[in-house]
Amino acid sequence: MAPPRSDIEYTEPFRKAFEEIRTGLDRAVEEFNKIVEQVKDWAWLLGGAALWWIKSNLDAVRDGLQKIMDRARYAFDHEIPVLSLITTSFTWVDQVKGPVSELSFTTTEPRDQNLGKWTGDTAASYRDKAAKQKAAVDETVAKAEFISQWLFKIAQANVDYAVELAKVVTGLVGKLIQAGATATTVIDIPWAIDTLAESVGDLIEDGLNNMLTVGERFVAALGNVRDLATQVGDHSKLPGGRWPEAVRG
Repeated sequence: MAPPRSDIEYTEPFRKAFEEIRTGLDRAVEEFNKIVEQVKDWAWLLGGAALWWIKSNLDAVRDGLQKIMDRARYAFDHEIPVLSLITTSFTWVDQVKGPVSELSFTTTEPRDQNLGKWTGDTAASYRDKAAKQKAAVDETVAKAEFISQWLFKIAQANVDYAVELAKVVTGLVGKLIQAGATATTVIDIPWAIDTLAESVGDLIEDGLNNMLTVGERFVAALGNVRDLATQVGDHSKLPGGRWPEAVRG
């Protein structure tokens, strides 16, 4: 199925996801630090064993938060290239495939209707050239569609990855806020942080598994680069044995 006609349908969710990731991570760090301060406030009543248990769970939460931050940092480094990729995908459809496909009919429809009355060698020569022109145009359209779809699949995987990462960050913030609201007394702190560590661990594990699945789709799309090279490198049906000048430029 061809991608929708507007890249906004993909760039907007991508931008929104990154905004959620940025603000969410800031909030997550803030809420985590609040919980640490709450523990410090009650440390004198908790005792050594309880503090060790709490620290162990907080370390697990911090490690989980760090894993998400590492993936977010990598995503941030590739944010602009992916946006460019999405735009390029639609450019191939709008500026190459669309305009060139309109030529398919005109290459076989003579400008002078009297040419349809031609006979003999002249008519045969015209029809042969027209057929070759149409084949070249149709081949250019097919190649443009292939390239657009290849770029689109890679862009789509990146969008899905960003959206999934944003879900994990948002979920993490929610669990930290809930734990902070619960851990208000010396009795509630150990239970709240134990619950937090367990729920954050499950959230991050599920999120990372989902992102891994998206990453596998991304790698699979990249794996088609050999097919892309074949499509781009095969000039046998193109006019003059090469891409039209507008595409080469």
